[in-house]
Parts: sequence; C-alpha cells; structure tokens
Amino acid sequence: MLKVFFFSQRSNAIPAHMQVLTALRFYATSSFYTVHGDLHTVSVPSVCRIVHGVTRAFCRLANVVIRFPANLQEEMQKKREFFALANFPDVIGAVDCSHIRLYGAPLGDNEHLFVNRKGFHSINAQVICDAKFNIINVVARWPGSMHDSAIFHGSRISDRFENGRFHGVLIGDTGYALRPWLMTPVQDPATNAERRYNRSHRRTRVVIEQTFGQLKRRFPCLSLGMRVSPERACFIIKACCVLFNISKSLREPEFDGDLDEDADDNYEDEGIQYNGPLHDGTVKRNELINRYF
Repeated sequence: MLKVFFFSQRSNAIPAHMQVLTALRFYATSSFYTVHGDLHTVSVPSVCRIVHGVTRAFCRLANVVIRFPANLQEEMQKKREFFALANFPDVIGAVDCSHIRLYGAPLGDNEHLFVNRKGFHSINAQVICDAKFNIINVVARWPGSMHDSAIFHGSRISDRFENGRFHGVLIGDTGYALRPWLMTPVQDPATNAERRYNRSHRRTRVVIEQTFGQLKRRFPCLSLGMRVSPERACFIIKACCVLFNISKSLREPEFDGDLDEDADDNYEDEGIQYNGPLHDGTVKRNELINRYF
C-alpha cells in the first residue's frame, strides 16, 4: 500500500525506501527540511512533499492499527489488564491530552486559538490507551486553547459511550467531567474508601502518562515541536501514533530515560479542572466505591 502511494507522487524519482527513511528522520529530529534535503541530496520542496506523502500514507493505516475493543470478549480482556494494575474495575481505556508544540507555523488570523494555557502555540492531542500502552483512539485536530474536556465530549468516541456502545468505563483526571462511563478522582476524599479509590485511580491512570512519555521518546518531533502548518502537524501526530502501535506489536524495546519536565504537560499537573454541567456520574462512582473499595 505504501509503495503504491509513494510512487504516485511528484517525488516518484526517489525510491520508496528513501522516502520512508526521510520521513522517519523528520519524526526523529523535527529539524528543518533543508537539513534533510542536504543529507539525502534532495530539494527542500521534495522533502516537504515526501514527509507529507509518507505521513498521509501512514494515517490511512489508522483504522487498522488504532482500534477500540470491537466486541465483548475484547472489552473483557482490556478490563482484566487494567484491573491487574491497581484493582480498579471495569476500565477499558485511559484518556488524556497532551500539547504538541508548534514553531513558526503559519497560523494567520487564528493564531490566538493555538496559544495554550502555558503561553505557547500547540495542538492539543487526545489519546486513549489500554493497560499495555497501546493507543486505541487518537484525536489530533484541535488547537492548544481547546480544553481537554471539550475535545473529548466533542469526539465520536464520546458519542459512542453516550449511546451505550461499550460495556465499560474510561478513566481520566479532574480535567474531565464525571460521567457514568468516565471515572474521575474524588475531590477532597472524606472516607478511607474514597482515599483507596483515588489511590487505585491514580495508579491506573498513570498508564496514559507513561504512554505519552514513550510516544514522545520514540518520536521526538512530538516533544521538541514542529515547524509545519497545524494541519500537517495533526497528520504527523496521527502517523506517529500508528507507528507507535506497530512498534508495540513488533515488541520493539523502549528507550531508557525520562522525559524532561517541560516536554510533556502531563508530568507537571492535571491542568485546568472541569467546571461545567456534565457531572451525572456521581451515583455510578459511589456505587463503585462502595462495592470495591
């Protein structure tokens, strides 16, 4: 599939494997196109077309490589894997967002929309992962000013949970609304059961933070930032998620070392807490606390 797509482009004089290597080097360094052109003896416009073409080809694999549990058996398997982490029941996914920095991108009249709460330009990318660090859903199309909860509740995966498509819950931080199918921490826990719930919640939810850490170590363009348009940055984020899952299926070893604190906002705080009308999960959470904790 990839080979057919590459050879249909204007850069078809360049072998397919060189196109892939050029794109992978960009994902690994996020350096200027000029640097990649000098390395591979390719013009800057060709490097631009190659990176974009290869990226779009990888994105076309997303529906195959990035997928939610498709049936009850797969959901049960996800639940068992999450329960093994910290005894938190009924979880089929952990959700969070992370800001991918944009450098010198042409933002036009919408420039202010890309300024996030930390004052830099970014794409706010949402990822849902399973207990094995596989990405099972990604939404990369919103500017940095968009709140995590707004991104989630405007997504198709939220609609599918709302309509009862899945038999389980997601786990998220206080930036999300408490829903019957999205469990968040208890603010100011007053009982031992609530404290045990929060402890289990935290130890379970950390898997999404670790997933972002692994993703950004494997593809440093996501931690260093990118000098491309927001639209192309969104495609690159999705392509990196596809490649990340492929690396998991191939059991590629993880890189050693931790991310720098500034590289991923998930390692600093939970961001802005959700403060809105969608808090209809209290009964469900109380039932869960009383039954399991």
